Amino acid sequence: MRNVAVRRLVILFFSAFLPATLAGADLSGTWMGLIPGSGRRPAQDIEFRLVQSGNKLGGKLYRDGESAAITDGEVDQRGEVWFVVEAREQAGNQINIVEYRFEGVVCEGGIELTRERAAARDAVSGVVVPVRRPDTTDEEDRRRRFAGFRLDRLF
Repeated sequence: MRNVAVRRLVILFFSAFLPATLAGADLSGTWMGLIPGSGRRPAQDIEFRLVQSGNKLGGKLYRDGESAAITDGEVDQRGEVWFVVEAREQAGNQINIVEYRFEGVVCEGGIELTRERAAARDAVSGVVVPVRRPDTTDEEDRRRRFAGFRLDRLF
């Protein structure tokens, strides 16, 4: 009977304080993940080198041999994370600067994120490039512009 009470107390302690410990953890380091493929797009390896200073989050995104700086980012006491990256992307003969917004939460030793393809502009002229295709439904648009994935700390 005593063992059951002790076990319950230990479980209560870890369930109450472990999430706060993870949320308060420094996210600085190298994180890797895999963005699942959709349609004709293959799955994509992605790496972040995060730098946390207080609640501010910075660093770089690495993918396909290129890198892009995190332009704005934060993490709060609950472990909720968000940041913005502007990356170069080729679309046919045109190079675009695409704004990606990442939102997520620190959980179970990793970060569960959603990436949104939020905005785009021509890299040369600065003209806005629509991120939504006019002939798509809301469902198709969400599948194309949003991707959920997990990051795990490499070191």
